[in-house]
Amino acid sequence: MIEKALRGSPRYWGLIIGLLCVIGLGAGFWMFQLTKGLVVTDLSRDVSWGFYIAQLTYFVGVAASAVMLVLPYYFHHYKDFSKMIILGEFLAISSVMMCMLFVVVDLGQPQRMLNIIFHPTPNSVLFWDMIVLNGYLFLNAIIGWTSLQAYRNNMAPPAWVKPLVYLSVIWAFSIHTVTAFLYAGLPGRHYWLTAIMAA
Repeated sequence: MIEKALRGSPRYWGLIIGLLCVIGLGAGFWMFQLTKGLVVTDLSRDVSWGFYIAQLTYFVGVAASAVMLVLPYYFHHYKDFSKMIILGEFLAISSVMMCMLFVVVDLGQPQRMLNIIFHPTPNSVLFWDMIVLNGYLFLNAIIGWTSLQAYRNNMAPPAWVKPLVYLSVIWAFSIHTVTAFLYAGLPGRHYWLTAIMAA
């Protein structure tokens, strides 16, 4: 499939180069943050976390929306959605990866994420965030890749995928729940103006 990404019109390549420039600009700003510290973000007690956690919340919602594409095919046996589950799973994979990248950027120093692995703290929301995001990424990678291979071979996905799909539906709720716990830990402050909580 990578060969299709390497063919395109000059307009396509212009878009790719433009996106690579935006990525390079973001990497440059992140390198600046790594050298100077989180002080460059101007985040404070009043403007809690700000942009990074707002983006995490957005991508958690996009990642969990893959469930909405999976439901018609696996629960209602609507076969026309077979191609959509592949799109949904890979959209969830990219969104969860973005979620994890925003957490790493928010930590300030990437080596700090090793503390979550080497010194697990079950009373830390960040610990549970790592568990649910990595678990959801793992589930979607297996389901998405298996569904893609089945589609390429013009056959139905194997039966062992179905329990994983049901587990991923439940797991989608868990990533929203941990995000709600993140917001629950924030005290009410100005600029935050509302309680963004899961039902």
